[in-house]
Amino acid sequence: MKQLAAILALAGIVLAAGCATPGAQSGQHAAQAKPKYQLVIQVSENDPKLWHLALSNALLFKRNTGEGNSQIEIVAIGPGLNMLKAESSAAGRIGQALDQSIDVVACGETMHTMKLTKNDLIGGVRVVPGGLIELANREREGWIYYRP
Repeated sequence: MKQLAAILALAGIVLAAGCATPGAQSGQHAAQAKPKYQLVIQVSENDPKLWHLALSNALLFKRNTGEGNSQIEIVAIGPGLNMLKAESSAAGRIGQALDQSIDVVACGETMHTMKLTKNDLIGGVRVVPGGLIELANREREGWIYYRP
């Protein structure tokens, strides 16, 4: 009986030590590093006023949640992609959002249809294979979805 108690005590110590491994600690740290808020915004219209609204909402959300508490992504699909062209009237505001660590994403499917390349877009815009799948993935990950 004493041997069984000693084996169980040793097993408990081994299990406790295993939970404190660097891998387990880094997993806990990674969970703590996740921003408090994750917001994905869809823009599908070629309308400077709508883009202005989406960008203002993103910048204000970031300011109101506090430094490091939010991760924001704006996804342009269909006609909304026109505002991501380098010469668009929204280029300055989009650059401001990119400078504030707001991720601006272009739908690769729309780019293909419009015969656009990454070089046609504002610098810093990220291209994903499909805008809808990007939105679906973000929602599956628990992000808040917003469409102005």
